[in-house]
Amino acid sequence: MRFPIRRKIFLLTALLSIAFIVVSVVTSSLIYNARMRASVMDQCEKSTKRLAEDIEQTKDGFLTKYKDKLLVKYENNYEDILKYSSDVTYSFEEKKEFFDELVSDLFPPKGAFGVTYEMIEFKNDYEDTLRSLDLIASSEGMIGGFIAFEDPERDNLVFMLDSTSNVSYQYNFPCSIERIVDQGIIDTIESGGIKKIESDDAFYCYAPIHDSDGNVVAYVSFYYSISTLMENQRQFIWTLIFIMLGATVFMLLAYLLTANKFIVKNIKKLSDSAIKFSSNLESDGKPEAVPVDIKTNDEIGALSDNFNVLQTRMITYIDDIANKTAQEERMQAELNIASKIQIESLPDKPLEKKNTRISSFIKPAKEVGGDLFDYFLLDDDHLFFVIADVSGKGVPAALFMMRGNEIIRSCATRGMGTSEIAEYANNELFRNNKEGLFITAFIGILDLKTKVLKYTRAGHEQPFLLRDGVAEKISEESNYVLGGFPKSKYIEDSIELKDGDKILMYTDGVNEGINGTNEEFGYDRIKETLESSKNDTLENMFNNLTEFASGVEQFDDITMLLLEIGKSARVELSNPTYNDIERVTEIARNTCSGADAEKLSEMSVIIDELLNNCISYSFADVDDPKLIVDVEYVNEKVTLTFTDNGILFNPLEAKPTDVDVDISERKIGGLGIMLVKDLSDKMEYSSKDGKNELKVIKKMTA
Repeated sequence: MRFPIRRKIFLLTALLSIAFIVVSVVTSSLIYNARMRASVMDQCEKSTKRLAEDIEQTKDGFLTKYKDKLLVKYENNYEDILKYSSDVTYSFEEKKEFFDELVSDLFPPKGAFGVTYEMIEFKNDYEDTLRSLDLIASSEGMIGGFIAFEDPERDNLVFMLDSTSNVSYQYNFPCSIERIVDQGIIDTIESGGIKKIESDDAFYCYAPIHDSDGNVVAYVSFYYSISTLMENQRQFIWTLIFIMLGATVFMLLAYLLTANKFIVKNIKKLSDSAIKFSSNLESDGKPEAVPVDIKTNDEIGALSDNFNVLQTRMITYIDDIANKTAQEERMQAELNIASKIQIESLPDKPLEKKNTRISSFIKPAKEVGGDLFDYFLLDDDHLFFVIADVSGKGVPAALFMMRGNEIIRSCATRGMGTSEIAEYANNELFRNNKEGLFITAFIGILDLKTKVLKYTRAGHEQPFLLRDGVAEKISEESNYVLGGFPKSKYIEDSIELKDGDKILMYTDGVNEGINGTNEEFGYDRIKETLESSKNDTLENMFNNLTEFASGVEQFDDITMLLLEIGKSARVELSNPTYNDIERVTEIARNTCSGADAEKLSEMSVIIDELLNNCISYSFADVDDPKLIVDVEYVNEKVTLTFTDNGILFNPLEAKPTDVDVDISERKIGGLGIMLVKDLSDKMEYSSKDGKNELKVIKKMTA
């Protein structure tokens, strides 16, 4: 749901006003509080000092006499005074009764018997001083004031006069005491200076009263209520809030009227025009502009003009995009077809022959790539393969590579050696090569009987040979690239491979693959991956390369070939007996060493069942029984081939035993073949030259 702009302006103004009110109130409150406290303390100090000076000038004799009389009462009745002053168990009435009786003889009522003029004058001075104390306190808005003197030995303050009403619980009775707990008060009193104190509930100010000799007779003190100050502050804050709220309401009304007239209406015009133009864009026909006319000399007027220009340019841009998109879609479709043709021209599955396996992996960086691989059998005993990489990327590289592939394949099928293929391909590729492209290649022909590999390396990456768990590069020397220089000579090298060897061939997209810090995958990581991979070597290599790249886009084609020489063994038996079964099983298990233990056990069962059947039933009428067992183990897969000259019989056509029939009625035989079929992945039977040949294929990984 959309939120109208007038509401946004309203809320924004309200929020800003509230924030301004809060800041203003807090700031004003702090300033008011600080100034009021300072003012109260200053006024308290002035009033205290003024009364002290007034008493010193007019009531010096009275205060000295009064203090002397109270001291007598104080010393003679200290324990009772202390008890009634500090013990909370006494009620106010009980305290009043005690202290009134204690000082009653100091202030005899009028007309009493024995009252002298001196006593009347003393009482008049007392009441006059008390009125001055009360007048100053009430006129300045203070809670009250009192006059007291210090008992330095006991750290007591002995009250003499108190302006508070004598019926108030805050009243300090004459001759009552209060413990001085503030060391600052004691220090000030002892030095005769003025002391200002702020407690949790009041402000206090103490000033000394001196006699004519300059000695401190007593102290006068006034105090303000903090609660009264806080109440004044609250009234100030509420007044300020009401003023600010009134100003805010006025601002909101002004903002709404202004925004609605000069902003909201014009923006709505722009919005309506944009909606109509957007609807035109979504229509099937050619979109039309929806101009908006706003004549204001401000940013909205400029926005209106720019919006009209934008519509015109967008219509032109959409037409251009539509044409380019159509062209790109045609090109993409053609590239997809080219990519499909290129991939389909390459071998699509591994090739296995005579305990030798070659497999491949390719991932172009673009729709079509400049990498190449190929492999096929020249005859039953020779395997041809090539891996190559074109300089450059994209369609030109792919076309140049397809040309090179056809030349190399044609040369190989005509029986040329690897160096001859390289020389012929180089000369053909050099002709009419105006773009200056060239191909690096590794060309090999493997004799499947002798396991001798003849190869020519034309500027290509050095392959890795994995033997006995250690990977090392082969072919230190290199020939020229193909198509680079005319009439170049190429040297053919050779290497004799052994059982269990692997050769990894790859293009530079593998070793030069980079990560986010431009670090290359490198030969060391290729070596480590090859040595650590028992199977799925090519997949592991690509996964490690992808993980190393950490999301960095592939910039070069990735192509790999893996040539694997399996382990093999042959056992030839004349007049085979049941005692030979254990020897054949042991040889097969040694050939497949390193395979899963459970799979080895299942293979042993297969050998046992098939040899038992062959020895038991194949040689009944044969004079010279012969049995040959071939074991080939490559790529975690074992192939067992059983060849015998016994009675021709295809065990795969035997009717399966009905396991649901009672064992006493079941025909003898058939269970062993069922078990072998169940434990095998594939079985093939053929007969040639009067011999039976049964081939059993089984995967040896869990």
